[in-house]
Amino acid sequence: MDDALIRKIVLTVIEQLSNAPINSITDSIFILSNNDNFYFKNELESIGYKLNIASNAKNINIDNYNTIVIDDLSVEILSCIANLIYKDDNISFIINALLSGKKVIGLKNIEKFNNYKQNATNKLFSKLLDLENTAKSYGLIVSENKTFLSYFRKMDVKSDISNTFDLTDKKIITESDILGIINKYSSIAVNNKAIITPLVIDYIKDNKINIIYKDKEVL
Repeated sequence: MDDALIRKIVLTVIEQLSNAPINSITDSIFILSNNDNFYFKNELESIGYKLNIASNAKNINIDNYNTIVIDDLSVEILSCIANLIYKDDNISFIINALLSGKKVIGLKNIEKFNNYKQNATNKLFSKLLDLENTAKSYGLIVSENKTFLSYFRKMDVKSDISNTFDLTDKKIITESDILGIINKYSSIAVNNKAIITPLVIDYIKDNKINIIYKDKEVL
């Protein structure tokens, strides 16, 4: 092949790579919501995430997003995920996102679920918890409002990475994991799919500990 042609091809490839958006997929979130003013919209955008908010996922390409958020995790959605029922475009999108290894987070309305607990029979409510646990075993992350943003905090570039405590082997980060290290480390590294209990979130905020999320598959 002619040297001039090779050089032209190389320069073209370099130019395309230079113009390509950095971490465009990693920083992109699709939010399945009926509300264009998603509650956490401003917070997520302020820390550098690109959001696409829509009420229907019919024409959405899963490959363009790293994270999928379900604004209102209803009993119907939980049931369909747990039983792999492709009821409609949205449910199909969610299940396919899980099958594709995407991070899928469902926002749980605690007040609504507490009402179920108070009014439904024990057997029925127990079935609901079984559905939730099954969906979580498929990779669904169930979050409350107060813990939601903890899944999106980006590491501060000024953080001392060498002073990071590795908790990526933990499925659930509990109080006992944090108490012994809060005065020794400035950051903790956790798995992207790890569950961080609300009490731990409070400790982290109070002690200004950075959370570094990693993709290490240990769950």
